[in-house]
Amino acid sequence: MLKSLKSLPISTKLIGTTTLLLVFTVGLYGLMNVRDLITAYDESRADQQAIILQSVTGDARDVTRFLADSSAIHITASAYGDLRLLVERLAKTQERLVWVTVSEDGKQVHSFGERDKTLAGLTGKPAPGFDDGPAKVEVFTKEGEPQVIAVSTDFAVGEARGHVDVGWSIAEVIRDRNAVVSRRVEERKAVSLKNTVFVGGLIVLLGVILAVLQSLRISRPIRELTESVERIAHGELAERAQVESTDEIGVLGRNINYMAERLGVLLTETKEKATLEKEMEVARIIQESLLPPSRLIDRGWMQFQGFFKSASICGGDWWSFYELSGGRLLIVIGDVTGHGVSSAMITAAAKSCCDTLRHVTEGELTVSFLLEELNKTIYEAANRKFVMTFFATIIDPAKREIVFGNAGHNFPLLFRAKAKDGEPDVVPLVTRGNRLGDVMESRFLERTVTYDPGDVLVWYTDGITEGVGKSGEEYGERRFRRSIAAMRDKPADAILDRVLRDAESWFANFTQPEDDITLIVGKFGEPPAARPAANRSAASADA
Repeated sequence: MLKSLKSLPISTKLIGTTTLLLVFTVGLYGLMNVRDLITAYDESRADQQAIILQSVTGDARDVTRFLADSSAIHITASAYGDLRLLVERLAKTQERLVWVTVSEDGKQVHSFGERDKTLAGLTGKPAPGFDDGPAKVEVFTKEGEPQVIAVSTDFAVGEARGHVDVGWSIAEVIRDRNAVVSRRVEERKAVSLKNTVFVGGLIVLLGVILAVLQSLRISRPIRELTESVERIAHGELAERAQVESTDEIGVLGRNINYMAERLGVLLTETKEKATLEKEMEVARIIQESLLPPSRLIDRGWMQFQGFFKSASICGGDWWSFYELSGGRLLIVIGDVTGHGVSSAMITAAAKSCCDTLRHVTEGELTVSFLLEELNKTIYEAANRKFVMTFFATIIDPAKREIVFGNAGHNFPLLFRAKAKDGEPDVVPLVTRGNRLGDVMESRFLERTVTYDPGDVLVWYTDGITEGVGKSGEEYGERRFRRSIAAMRDKPADAILDRVLRDAESWFANFTQPEDDITLIVGKFGEPPAARPAANRSAASADA
């Protein structure tokens, strides 16, 4: 039932609701009129009864007084026959008279009617308004309706003493008067009902007509808006609703049109975004292919492992390593300003340049030459819109030397296993140089430091040291150094894992850092033993 009502059109609901409301209102008005008439009837009947009772009681008292005076005269004269004739004549002229009892000195002289039989089943009470005279007046009722009026009085003439008791019936008078009042009330009820039906029917008719017109006025534009929305939902985004009013329906129509326009824009943007995300995913995969594998690399005399985390789909950080002639190892790390596809393209250009220079020089590559050629490549590729900090390190295990050059990058940190006298535990590889792509004619210096077995060398970008913690404070180089120093006697992969865990616990959101993070941890072992020339050639070929 409820489901069927819910599925009805709005116009039907409006018409039905309005009709029911009008019928209910008119019916309620009619009932209130009838109730008022009944109340008026009850009040009128009570008033009529009071008037009749007052009038009849007054007449009965006067007649009784006359009868008492006449009885006194007849009894004094011992004219009992005349008294009987007087009572009979009075009974004939007074239709409502039901009994008469005349007593002399407590003895009944004459009677008419049967008092006790007449009053059987009736309840008596003093008549209102007649309790202050010499006569005693009582009203006898049945079920609240007055039936009989009893008037009794004493008389005294000379030595004669007597009592007169008279009963008067008023039931017929009350019944006739109630019938008249009831007839008038019924006539009024009929007239009121007729007027209520006529006026109420007219009101209901007009209300239904207005409800039909109003419901059509409301439902028609709603139906048109519904059809427009359905067409839009089925892909017809060029569909527009006809807006002809400025009320709520007009506002709804304008909002639907705006929604259709926005849907078209959003679909276009979503398509473009999906295409861009697909291209970005391809770029991310290509960039990841430029990075070395994220696992421990062991060369015997040195083991190292790198970590890279991008702040977006594509990052601007990059690191790699290359085998050079003479068993040397080249490790490079760079950071392009910003992150994203453009930065990733610059890192790809740097990777390509490094690969080319290594092959062209057949492994006879120097740090300064590498930096100068990379500077030219990035300067021409980025047209000074992007620059790159870069640090190049060539490690010679035969000489236990680290040759390095810097292009505006963070200084790598060399943690000594056993510091010499006067030498600090941590030695930054400090050297200066312009960022790659800043100045075309930039020149770069080389510096050399030695290392010992057990020393730890760490390369990093500023994404890790400048990462913001939950309190808003940066991670900082001091915490970074403490984390490494606590693990310097461990393998390179263990050191890297500890540093990352410490950073992750500090960062506000390590899974989505504000800048790219790159970290390389290397640990030196014993230098390689002298190898035959054939073995060296084979190793060079493998590299």
